[in-house]
Amino acid sequence: MNRTELLEHLRERAQRALSKAAPFGPDIDITQFVKSSPLASVRLADALASAKSVGVNPESARISALYYQIDSRIEILRSLLKGVDIEPLDRALEERFDEVKQFFWRAVPVDLDKYTAITFLKGIGGYFIRVKRGTVAELPIQTCFFMSGGAQLVHNIVVVEENAKAVIVTGCTIMPEALGLHVGITEIYLERGAQLIDVMIHSWNRTTHVRPRTGVVVKDGATYVSYYINMSTTKTLQTRPTITLVGEGARTYSASILLGLADSHHDVGSHVIARGRSSRAELVSKIVARDSSRIVSRLRIDAEAEHVKGFTECSAVLLSDQASVETVPELYSKSSTAELHHEASIGKLRDEEIEYLVLKGFSPREAISILIRGFINVDLSFLTPEIRKSIEKVLDTLAERGVS
Repeated sequence: MNRTELLEHLRERAQRALSKAAPFGPDIDITQFVKSSPLASVRLADALASAKSVGVNPESARISALYYQIDSRIEILRSLLKGVDIEPLDRALEERFDEVKQFFWRAVPVDLDKYTAITFLKGIGGYFIRVKRGTVAELPIQTCFFMSGGAQLVHNIVVVEENAKAVIVTGCTIMPEALGLHVGITEIYLERGAQLIDVMIHSWNRTTHVRPRTGVVVKDGATYVSYYINMSTTKTLQTRPTITLVGEGARTYSASILLGLADSHHDVGSHVIARGRSSRAELVSKIVARDSSRIVSRLRIDAEAEHVKGFTECSAVLLSDQASVETVPELYSKSSTAELHHEASIGKLRDEEIEYLVLKGFSPREAISILIRGFINVDLSFLTPEIRKSIEKVLDTLAERGVS
């Protein structure tokens, strides 16, 4: 199938899925966002300043590559490390079709739902990143998507070749109170022995709807580590990445940290399909809900091979009687040799712990922030010291916002 034939085939599938709602989360009318126009007056300097709040600093010299997009405009694109290729996906598809087509709408179906469909039909922007065989990119690949309103529909592809290692830090944010829809389609492919640490930090506003769609394929002995942090009010957020462990000994660790504020509605989760013998999966979700926010967390592991090991943990703290949290842990096995476990808990901060910290000289507000910060701790041992320090600062800010 040549490029024209493939695009036409995908277009037909997308057209049929334009009214297909996602199986989870609130449904929204996407046409109002596609028709609205973003603000043309956004200055690059202002957007760069906002990027720092979500862990991205384009001015840093300690990066392997950088991709920065405002609405549908690619503002900054460069690689600083030999062995890390980064370019616009549209250009890569046109100039290197035979190479890119094997990754194009394979891990995420174009007709998964109306959000994937509209992104194929109307989307602009997104990158193609290839980390070449044996390359070790210790410094992060930084990517950032900034919105000024309307619809931002992007499609990204990441390929980490055999025995290569990389870290991608992605920050997404929007102008205050701009009405927007963000759909980010990300397909990730890890070859034999590869490792990718994928950090995504979202800071939206109370009128934004967010629909990430992520598919990951992990081959023999490869490791995919994911951290997703939402640290602001978001009108609605719905995402459920699918991670397929196809290789023997493939491994994934995925942690989601969610702050629910105001009347936001989050429906999030992760789904691991373990098809590789002796593959391993650990899914962790930490939730802080206050005001009248609603959060649903769905974690599922399917063991379809021998000697699969899997664990899910979902913990939530309610800071308001008006907030609500629902946890949906799911384990499924087709093998008698699989070992799958789950833990789930919902509670509140203990009065005696707050009182203890107050007696130590902290204000009640400071005491609650300290306890929230301790609660949202996750395993950061996969990260380099520099990136770990940056993520810890983001978590400190999240804890402070939890009581502000």
